[in-house]
Amino acid sequence: MTSKLRIVTWNIHKGIGTDRAYRLDRTIEVLRELDADVVCLQEVDEVVPRSKRERQGNKLARELGYPHTALGLNVRVKNGAYGNLTLSKFPLRDVHNVNLTVPPKKRRSALVTRVMTGPPHGWMLANVHLGLMHLERRIQLRRLLAHVFRGALPDQPLVIAGDWNEWGRRLVHEVMKDWGFHLARNDHHPKRGARTWPSRRPIVALDKVLYRDPVRCHHCAGVLDDTTRVASDHLPLMVELETPLHVDMPLPPTPRPATA
Repeated sequence: MTSKLRIVTWNIHKGIGTDRAYRLDRTIEVLRELDADVVCLQEVDEVVPRSKRERQGNKLARELGYPHTALGLNVRVKNGAYGNLTLSKFPLRDVHNVNLTVPPKKRRSALVTRVMTGPPHGWMLANVHLGLMHLERRIQLRRLLAHVFRGALPDQPLVIAGDWNEWGRRLVHEVMKDWGFHLARNDHHPKRGARTWPSRRPIVALDKVLYRDPVRCHHCAGVLDDTTRVASDHLPLMVELETPLHVDMPLPPTPRPATA
């Protein structure tokens, strides 16, 4: 017996498209069509003037019919804020926003939840938007992974999804390999992740999903169509993951948290 989870991660750029128009309805249209079990969004506005002071998290959950939500606001701006949003068809437990800020850089956090489906303790999921500099991202990931492994059970499925702000796979090799994770790879180009940026003509896999044994990936692709080309500067990334309900295989050892 196995548990399957369809995840979409997408930096929605506050609902402001490549045409510079604020149109959250385009975001809603795309996500409704994809019908993922869990949606990890970045750059979600909360009462910010540029997005008509809408509470985007509430609006997206309501319009798309997701009963379970978590919102982690990271950056204060013009009487409002923006951050990461997780939408789920399944209950979310142990919701917490892990501070990944590396001063003096912009405030960053990872929204960590347990998605209660499949295995007895659910899937542990981190929704991330990492920094712009390699050293900053490296520190952020090590901090996040040390936190995640403190709270995870040995056989619990672990997934990290979001906007990594990384053009290549240097961070994957330097940091993730030592922790037993795998990169969800493009269906058509199995040696790399799916290209998601810039949305009009994607050339870089900025958005990534990584998972740890015993999870397996059966599908990974950027969603490219007329609407996604203009709805944000990133494309949505869709992955389909599967994990056994009962683990009979040896798992990678949990590493000792490393310092930055």
